Amino acid sequence: MQLQAMPEKTELGRAEIESRSRKLQGGLRSLLLLVDGRRTYAELQELAKRLHAPEDALQQLLSLQLISGDAATARPSIGEPANEPVANAGDGSNNRYGILYALMTDIVREQLGVRGYFFQLKLERAVDDASLEALLPELQSALAKKTSMQGAASTIERIRAAAEIAAAAA
Repeated sequence: MQLQAMPEKTELGRAEIESRSRKLQGGLRSLLLLVDGRRTYAELQELAKRLHAPEDALQQLLSLQLISGDAATARPSIGEPANEPVANAGDGSNNRYGILYALMTDIVREQLGVRGYFFQLKLERAVDDASLEALLPELQSALAKKTSMQGAASTIERIRAAAEIAAAAA
């Protein structure tokens, strides 16, 4: 695996994002969301550590054929959909948006289940990292009802920390 290569999601990877049929572990799914053909393997490995994904997360995604293994450098052309939700801000903010979106989506799915459906719709409507961050208190409140105040606060702090690390790395 070339560390400077920029993997992209395959058709199977895009289908997995939509269907969640393989029931990927949270960190692995979050990493798949961040594969966009603009980040190198080295950058993705660093993000994987911050997401607490397995050490071999990229290799797992490759073996499942959810990402390409070649040195793809293609970017989406005008009119072609990107592989992940894209914020309307610059690169650092976009990276932060991707991290917030991935982590919040995984938490909603894993912790809130069907009850999190309306909250997930709010996440889908968020257009930048600031709008996602504005949803964190509401997410914390929903999590506190499901678990505990302390557990919810801890989860929100982990999300904020991962997003800040990602923004600093950009």
